[in-house]
Formats: sequence, C-alpha cells, structure tokens
Amino acid sequence: MDDTHARRFLLLLLAGFLLLTALNINGSSVGLWSGILDESKTGSALLFSQPREMRSDEWLVWTPSLLAQANHEPAFPVENPALGAGRSPMLMNLPTRHYSTFFRPQLWGYFLFDIEHGYAWNWNAKIFGLLAAMFLLIRKLSDGSFWPALLGTAWIFCSSYMQWAFSCPPMLPEMLASWAFALWSVMKLCDAPPWKPAAALTAGLIVAAVNFALSMYPPYQIPVAYLGVAILAGWFWKRRAALPAGARWFPEPRWLLLAAAGVALIVVPFFVQMLPTLHLVAHTSYPGARRATGGSLGAINLFFGLTEPFISARAYPEHCGSVSAASNFFPIWPAAAGWMATLLGKEKNVRLRLLWPLLVCLLAFALFAICPLPPIVGRLTLLSFSTEERLILPIGIGGILLSVLALREMEPAPRRPLVRRVVLLALCGGAATALLASVSRESPVFFAPWRLACVIVFSWSLFALYLWPMKRLFSVVLLLALFVPAIRVNPVNFGLAQLTETSALPIIEKIHRSDPGARWVAFDGAIQSALLMAAGVDVISGAKTLPDLDFYRDIDPESRSLEIYNRYSLGLFHLAPKPEIVAFSLFNFCSHNVAIHPANPALRKRDVRYFVFPHPLKDPAAVDLQQFVGIPDRHIFIYRFQELKPADAKFSTPHPLE
Repeated sequence: MDDTHARRFLLLLLAGFLLLTALNINGSSVGLWSGILDESKTGSALLFSQPREMRSDEWLVWTPSLLAQANHEPAFPVENPALGAGRSPMLMNLPTRHYSTFFRPQLWGYFLFDIEHGYAWNWNAKIFGLLAAMFLLIRKLSDGSFWPALLGTAWIFCSSYMQWAFSCPPMLPEMLASWAFALWSVMKLCDAPPWKPAAALTAGLIVAAVNFALSMYPPYQIPVAYLGVAILAGWFWKRRAALPAGARWFPEPRWLLLAAAGVALIVVPFFVQMLPTLHLVAHTSYPGARRATGGSLGAINLFFGLTEPFISARAYPEHCGSVSAASNFFPIWPAAAGWMATLLGKEKNVRLRLLWPLLVCLLAFALFAICPLPPIVGRLTLLSFSTEERLILPIGIGGILLSVLALREMEPAPRRPLVRRVVLLALCGGAATALLASVSRESPVFFAPWRLACVIVFSWSLFALYLWPMKRLFSVVLLLALFVPAIRVNPVNFGLAQLTETSALPIIEKIHRSDPGARWVAFDGAIQSALLMAAGVDVISGAKTLPDLDFYRDIDPESRSLEIYNRYSLGLFHLAPKPEIVAFSLFNFCSHNVAIHPANPALRKRDVRYFVFPHPLKDPAAVDLQQFVGIPDRHIFIYRFQELKPADAKFSTPHPLE
C-alpha cells in the first residue's frame, strides 16, 4: 500500500510541475516592477499573495540578470560584462551555452521554450524537484514508509527558512534536491538492482552530484555535504547490522567508480575553465576574504523556529532586522535526542544506528555555531568558508530528518514510563520557555505578552504530542501551523510581464540596437541599472558578481578604496562635480557608492555614451550632457554628451522616438 501511495504522490508532483509550467506560473517577486514603473496594466499578472521587496536579490538582481543573458547577442553567453567580470553568469546559476548546463535540468526550459515558460520551468523545478527528492530520500531512510516521508518532506518545504530563502541566488531548493537525490541514488544502488536500473541510477547520481557541485555556494555546500556523509554513515551502519554476516552492505564498486569517474570528467574541466574567475572571487573583500571561526551565533538563533507559526513579513523579532534573518526550522530534534539518550545501552539502540551519526553531526554544527573555537578547526574542516548563520540550514534539515526518523521508532505511549515522558517534556519545554523569555527582552514589540504566551503554549503542546507520542495528531498540528504562513511567503505570479512588458524596454532596446557598442551608466538608483541590464545593455553601474577591477584601477589608481569596491556588490553611481573627482563609500556589505563625472576619462575610455537618471537634470550642460530621451512616466531620463566630437560622429544615433 505504501508503494501505491508513493507512486501516486510522485505522479501528482509530476503533474503539478507540468501544469504550472504550461500555465506560466512562477513565484517571483517581479510584481514589484509594476509599482516601480507605474505600469498598472501589468498588475493583473499577480495572482496570489504579494511580492516581497526584501527579496531584492531575486527581483532586482537575478531576474534582470537572466533577461540580460537572454537578450545578449549571442544569447546566454558564459561571459557578460553587465553581470560582472570573468564568467560571472556561471557563478550566478544562470543559463549559459556551456556543456555543464546539460547537467542542470532546472535550466533546460530556457533552451526548450520562450523565456517566460523557461522561467516557469526553472521556478517549478525548485518546488517539485525539492518535494520529490526529499520524499524519495526520507522514504528510503524510513524503510519505505510513506507517512514519515510525507511528514518530513512537507515539514522541510513549509519551514520559514526554506520559504524565505526560496529564490536566493545560490538556488537553495535545487541544491538540496540534487543533494537528496544523490544520497537516494547511492542507497538504491545498495539493493543490487539489474544492470539497466543500476545504470539509470548511476546516471542520475552523476547529474545530481554535478548539479550540487555547480551550485557554487560553499557556505551551504560544505556543511550540507557533511550532513550527507553523516546520513550515509548511519544508514550503512544500520544496514550492516541488519544483514547476515558476509552479505554485501554497500553498492557494487563498479557503479560507484563509474559515477565518480563521470562526475570528475564533467566537473574537473569546468573548474579548470573557471580558475581565473575563481581567482578573482578568492581575492575579493566579500565574499573571498570572509572566514568564520565559530561562536558568532547566539544559542537562541538555533531555536528561533519555535516562533515559526507566528512570524510573517510584518511580524518578526525586531532585533533580527528582517523576517528572513528570523526564519528557521521548528526545533523538535532536541526532544528526539533526549529520547535517544534514554535508550543508550538497550537492545533497541541497534535500530537507531541510523540516527547517531546524524545527531553527532548536528551537535558538531551547533558547537561551531555558538562556541568560539581555534581558527585551525575551521580551516581543517573547511567550515571557515561557511558562516555561522548558514549552519542554520544543515542543522534545520538534519534536525527534521532526525525528528521524523526517531518518531517512527517511538513506541505507543502506554508502553513508555510516565516519568520519562514527563522529565523529557519538562526539559524541552522548560528550555524553550527560558530561551524565549531571554530573547523577549530584545524584541518587546514582537514578544508582546499575548504572543509570547502563545509561542510558549504551542511549543509545550508540540513537544508533548511528539514525546507521548501522538504521531498523527503531532503531524497534523505541526503541518497546519507551518503551512498557513508558508503559502503566503512567495507570491503566485503569471509570467514576467511586470518587467518585460514595460513601455520603457522597447525604447532602450531600440537605442541599443542602433548603437550596440555603446556602454551605459545609471545614476542615483539601482532600479534603472537593473532595467538596463534586463534590456541586454552593457551597463557599468548596478549589481556585479565580480567587480571590473580594470575600470576601478583607472578611477582609483592607488587602490585606496579597494576594500570598498572589490566585492560582490551593488554599485550605486552618483554625479561628481568635476571629471577629476572620484569618491567611494560603502553603503552596506554588498552595496557601495561611486561619485563620478560623466566626462571622466575612464568612462570615455570604455565608450560610455548613455547616462540614465530617475529624474530630469536641472542643468545637464553643467555636466556636459544633453537629454536624449525622456520617459517620465517610467522614471527614465536618458542623456548623452552635449556635443559629439568629429571622431565620435560614427556613434551618432537617431532619436528612438522618431
């Protein structure tokens, strides 16, 4: 019966993926562009919920970068100066005409369909790929049980951390789906399938491992890889104990060797080609110079998930600064760990071999996150490349797996001593109450007395349902509490009309076609830079994965401000009073200001001939400019130099509105 349920569930996921892709549905916050550009006609493309301004790394950076790739000539290049130096598109998980894209199924839609249906394919691959891969993994870990797999999958998917990070540039859902599918493939190969299924599993393992490797975000990849090793270690340990002596408990070596060789043949040439770009990354101020030594995360940050059902875009602990920083996973796993501790030395402990390496891994991550350690620890484990905040992800995912798998092993309540249950509940509930009470002083608005009381009561209730255990009631209460806020995080959106159908884009594109060699700069805002990028224009300002250091050396020959601009950053350009004056300032860790005059020799050297402002200039002649095109309804005012020199006459372009 479980097999029938599993097949139906997977077929339902496939049908959902195909249907939503065909209907051109995505969860982007691109709807913000309707308001920014005053395009009321495109507002109807938003079907449910609302776009999230705080997800600017998606709607302001990644989505315009995708359109920049699609509108480039030729389309989908491996290098695009508008996005940054080197092979920046490869770092951003963008579609490129490169052999590695064949091993990234989430990007196939861009080459099969139009850009909007490709975007829908990409977005729905996040949703249904994550659900399918996690379901397969947890079902395998729970010996084929359907309900634990469904609970764990839904729990991971509906967690606030997952939903608020769903559209981040590291492509978190695809990375986790690849990771889960790779683990499942290894475990399935242990069943000694016939050669055809084994070959298919090996091919799937190669694709999943390559896709995971090409996510290009070590702060997540390194700890998640450790988590995978712990899961496999526990599974093999348990399997070896369950099989007769002498029986094979690991996959046939030939399939693993074939998979390893396949991954190496694909990944090694990729990284060899990427070496110059990775060298640039390694020498940036951010993220290249960022290193973690442990201890920067408070213990309460690991357990903010206790507030999950009560946080939203408008209500979150204010000391976190944003709802994204406050998002987490509901931490039931300490209760599972306590239950496991009560079984130490007992016969049933053999059945829990799967869980012990997983628990050790979680405790190691927690130790690194909250305790200052010698730097050598981070260097040897490579966790120095993963910030303490990023460890919330593997702790959360691992904690859910531990909780679900432990719950499956728990016996019905009447067989368990009452004292043990009460003690565990008191420890878990008491610790939760103490942590919440301590942090409530830092966020008195969110932790108003009524909300603090609700969080505490809900936490105690959920721990009680888990420890007794009332498995079905626990599952229903938990998933209902998580599902309601989760479905409102990401909007439901039809296509990309809010950005692609603005009346400003055709004008910009016409200028670009008439003068394709020209470069552009947008002043006084990030919006115009993103719009130019979406039009396929080579724009110097705006978000850059890697800085153009040659340009910055020309305007900062002594590299006095190298620390400011040598980073993944949003370059915000402003007018300087004279061509010889250039000034830099750091706006935040991923944004910097550049004050520069349009007639600066560095801009002339790079054929910058169009200057865009969100407002008309009072005296454009004072900065050697004259208005070329004004689109006041869209807050776009395009200027070029006041007089073209004879040598520049070949660059003269007709007015796009003529």
